[in-house]
Amino acid sequence: MRQKLKIKEITDRINDYLKRQGCQDQILVILKLDDDYVSEWEETRNEFSLLDGIAGALMLTFEENRAEARQYCWPRREPIDYSLLGLYRDTALELNKMEMTEDSWQIFLDILDNCKSNEFCMKIFVHALYANPKRSIEELCDLCNALQQVSDNSVNNIDKKMLKFSYSDLPKDYKSCLLYLAIFPRRQPIRRSTLIGRWVIEGLVTKEDWESTVRHANQCFDVLVTRWLVYPADTGSTGQVKSCVIGDQVHGFITKIAKKHGILEKRLSHHLARHFSIFNHLRLRSSDRIDKFFSKLFEESSRVSLIKVLDLEGCQCFGGKNGCYLKDICNKMLLLKYLSLRGTNVTQLPSEINNLRELEVLDIRDTRVPATATVKVLLLKLKRLLAGRIVLNTGQVSTELSSVNVPDKVEKMLNMEVLSNVKAQNSQDLKDIGKLWRLRKLGVVIEHKEKHLRNLLRAISDLHECLMSLSITLSISQYEPSHNEDFTPDDLKYMVHPPKLLESLSITGTSQRGQLLRQLTNGSEEFKLAKVTLTRTKLTQSDLEVLAKLPNIVCLRLREKACRDSKLTFSKEEFKTLKCFLVEGSNMTDILFEGGALKLEKITLCSTDGIQSLSGVEALPELKEVELKNGNKLSLFEKAKNISKNLYAENNLTFKKDNFPWLNHLIIDFSVTTKISFDGGTAPKLEKIVCSFTTKLQKIDSSFTKETVGTLNISGIDNLPKLKELEFNG
Repeated sequence: MRQKLKIKEITDRINDYLKRQGCQDQILVILKLDDDYVSEWEETRNEFSLLDGIAGALMLTFEENRAEARQYCWPRREPIDYSLLGLYRDTALELNKMEMTEDSWQIFLDILDNCKSNEFCMKIFVHALYANPKRSIEELCDLCNALQQVSDNSVNNIDKKMLKFSYSDLPKDYKSCLLYLAIFPRRQPIRRSTLIGRWVIEGLVTKEDWESTVRHANQCFDVLVTRWLVYPADTGSTGQVKSCVIGDQVHGFITKIAKKHGILEKRLSHHLARHFSIFNHLRLRSSDRIDKFFSKLFEESSRVSLIKVLDLEGCQCFGGKNGCYLKDICNKMLLLKYLSLRGTNVTQLPSEINNLRELEVLDIRDTRVPATATVKVLLLKLKRLLAGRIVLNTGQVSTELSSVNVPDKVEKMLNMEVLSNVKAQNSQDLKDIGKLWRLRKLGVVIEHKEKHLRNLLRAISDLHECLMSLSITLSISQYEPSHNEDFTPDDLKYMVHPPKLLESLSITGTSQRGQLLRQLTNGSEEFKLAKVTLTRTKLTQSDLEVLAKLPNIVCLRLREKACRDSKLTFSKEEFKTLKCFLVEGSNMTDILFEGGALKLEKITLCSTDGIQSLSGVEALPELKEVELKNGNKLSLFEKAKNISKNLYAENNLTFKKDNFPWLNHLIIDFSVTTKISFDGGTAPKLEKIVCSFTTKLQKIDSSFTKETVGTLNISGIDNLPKLKELEFNG
């Protein structure tokens, strides 16, 4: 009785205090509970009934046992879990709420509990559910029982059980594609295009034709990313993952299975396996180098004759006296379907290249192969000819892409689907390209000649039912067309059918007949065009209006001298679907958002020292990410409200008070940035800063020296109340 009177006295004093303070609203009481508080909680809850203005109580506890934590809840309900485990529980339940029964609801929770706070394990489970939410109770119970049998100290075994769960319900061909990744090094980026090409050539994915097979291989790649079996390393502007990385746990898991299935040759050193097709029966020790293999081609002729894939990207083994190796390859590996010389020191294509009659992919990008080397190439089964090399202009910001000549008999290579960075020497080359009725991707260089331009329009028209990606480069000229010039009726008759299937368009340079952009995109709202890149096109605001009305434009890149006007306006009802916008170069001074581009999510400014005004960004509701390169224009985004991710490559950065209230992820290129300062009250939600070092120094400001590159000074970091993580890469 004495204790109850004491409690009554305390509650009366609280009620009197609340009345004196004029509190009209009900109050939520928040209590931090100790471990032994459960037994007294029911009594405590009863005492709250003596307080007039108490709406309820919120209990905070570190209790990990869900059953015991449930005792705090009144009325009875599941506790709200803000732990890492709770996050994955909520995600799993949300993904499966449409399929949910009481039994499955509980089994999901039990599985995550049995992951023993292993985040990798929980992440794989949730991603597997996302990829395939319709799981049977028996399947889930088997997984739960398997996890229960793993001891608390065996983290690796938990990983393996969960990886097996995700792997087991993959289609057979998807399993093969995943196991194939065991030949690549862990933690190293692998291009999507490389994997797709090799999967198809190896026969791991098969459909009725090449196009369907490539499409299916792309779906497989996306599924592996969705399941978190590979991690995205680079994502393009349209959201497609362009390269991936294999983590340690997945790599170890698939390596064991790949060896069992013979995908990894036991007699072939792991560091050499990625160069060759699987099931090759080669014998190379870990101490062997790739050039030693080529020096013994004649001794290994019986084995090498069966190789279908030879991927030598980055290998510097063709110099000096080794220049004959490529000729030997062409004479001995007659069944080759995939040959990548990308980034090698090859300087010529031998005439014997035409011996490779089964060849479907030839990649000579980033090599010193001369333009004339491809003129005599005639490979009837070739589907992809990939060429081009970045050439830096000394003393300038701009770069150029070198090209190779169109093969003389390209019209006979009717299986061609990708023709990348080829230069038309005459009008006939363009006419012949127009006969490649399977061509999906074309990158072509033409000269400032009337016949070239007309035959280019004809070729594009002829390919209107297949062409999906088009890159046009007009050779650099001193010619400066006036904005009033346009194509004549005689020119336009060559463009009978516009390329309505086109998804990606890149134009570099201007023509003497006006703007190609208007002719390639005008007159139809049925275009699928999503990505446009313009360089040295010298467009006006009115020229861009033809793009502004297209229904699917997601990415617009205005590179060096893309626009003649110094002012660019996004008016109301324009660029309704635009998500990514890039501006490069110093000629632009003002960018105005006046009701247009309302779905814009990312803005990139590169070497844009001339920009003085970027108005209307505060009215872009979806803008979340800003990337600045070689230009200290942080102040342009001071009014932006929703930016959550910033990427910077600048000399000095100062984050001022009240700037970036939603920023939570900051990426700094400290091969360029030397000083960062945070004023009090800036970026109050910033949780993570990533400092990365890149070696792409060709565009660094001239004030930089070798001594300053790579040094970084961060001040005011104590002004960031939410900062949890600093990450340094490079």
